[in-house]
Amino acid sequence: MADEEHGAPAALGEREAARSSNGARRAWSATRGLLVGRPETGALFGAAVMFIFFALRADHFTERSSIAGLMSITAELGIVSMAVALLMIAGHFDLSVGSVLGFSSFLVPFLMLEHGFTAIEGFVTALVVAVAIGFANGFIVVTTRIPSFIVTLGTLLMVRGSLLGLSGGEPARVEQGSWVFRVFSYRIEQDDAIIGGFLEGYQVSIFWFLGVLVVLSIVLLRTRFGNWIFASGGNERAARSMGVPVDRVWVILFMVTAFAAFLTGVIQAGRFNVVEATRGQQYELQAIAAAVIGGARLNGGYGSVLGAALGAFMIAMIQQGLVLLGIASYWLGVAVGALIIGAVILNQTLGRSRPQI
Repeated sequence: MADEEHGAPAALGEREAARSSNGARRAWSATRGLLVGRPETGALFGAAVMFIFFALRADHFTERSSIAGLMSITAELGIVSMAVALLMIAGHFDLSVGSVLGFSSFLVPFLMLEHGFTAIEGFVTALVVAVAIGFANGFIVVTTRIPSFIVTLGTLLMVRGSLLGLSGGEPARVEQGSWVFRVFSYRIEQDDAIIGGFLEGYQVSIFWFLGVLVVLSIVLLRTRFGNWIFASGGNERAARSMGVPVDRVWVILFMVTAFAAFLTGVIQAGRFNVVEATRGQQYELQAIAAAVIGGARLNGGYGSVLGAALGAFMIAMIQQGLVLLGIASYWLGVAVGALIIGAVILNQTLGRSRPQI
């Protein structure tokens, strides 16, 4: 009788321990499922490690002014990188985004100062021109089947040449008095209502960045068009056989990347007093780098909007961190190149499975 009385609590304890162990395994399995196999896992891990490193080694890295500058760089590069990531998931590249960015940021003040356009007229004209360039890129790709790398390389040269021709190589002065510039490039002050104290010193571009992040993430992960993007890049022939309008998807995405370049261009036009003819040079490489660091694959069909945003954040941290550490800026390319290789290796290790289409 005594043995039975002692055996019952022991058995109960064993069952509780077993349930606890099973619960821990299920929790780990759920956590592992959220991390392993997702495009942004490597970028999330790398961003955390990099932030801790610079916070410990670089003086003033975590100060408000430094973080505000870091987020401004992240916002501008991130807007372009997220759009580029969508296009890469669909299986294409856009090397013209840097030139479109520079042309857009120059065209607004050029039209205002040289041709008497209002700020709104200049913005709308620049938007139409940028989206038209994106449409032309997509139209040429889908009708001629020339690789997008070649098409957009040609567009890069033509748009940059047009910018140099219009500007004569001289910078354009930006008149920032219009409220339109404030919508894109306002710097939040201490006395601004509600958010002034919390975000003092930050650029309003952070809200544009977050808005683009939310919208593109919803489009990619929660809409039929997002499924079409994955399908177009994963297996074009199978996608067409299932009725996916692949050509339309590609043209729209080229227009989206051009719009993102325009948006970043006008943000920078409002943030600086002048726009140089070299504005946006090599931005296309940084945007592709951010998308790759964020988990996008060069052969399409796999990637993440959030990952591209994290990739832009990592590149911005390198830029900011090198300055604070007193390291010459020309080492940025070395750091970003090593980061790309490391990110691809990490992403292949943590995320070998491709998403189901």
